Amino acid sequence: MSDVSGQVTKLVKNYRSHEALLTLPSRLFYHRELEVCADPTVVTSLLGWEKLPKKGFPLIFHGVRGSEAREGKSPSWFNPAEAVQVLRYCCLLAQSISSQVSASDIGVITPYRKQVRPAQARLAL
Repeated sequence: MSDVSGQVTKLVKNYRSHEALLTLPSRLFYHRELEVCADPTVVTSLLGWEKLPKKGFPLIFHGVRGSEAREGKSPSWFNPAEAVQVLRYCCLLAQSISSQVSASDIGVITPYRKQVRPAQARLAL
């Protein structure tokens, strides 16, 4: 982030993510300077979720076959198959008996803004 004077501010305190999710970007982009500042009770609350492939590691990599598309003359691209899979995970989280996650607590990170909209609409975010 840079201001009008051209000075650059490096943001190194992360208040949202589990330590396991910050290790790689800290090493690759921040010279191991990222600081985990998130509330441990929040970032560890779903480590036992039954849909996690590896218990204790709060990340799912899920390959999806699909193709990129765009609506009309919009410059924004999206992958409908990926959007559906994201929506499935959001619904599973929101409906899980073992975790109490409200739809407003779910965040979706995607390079395609249009992939977030179906989940928002269906979960009423």
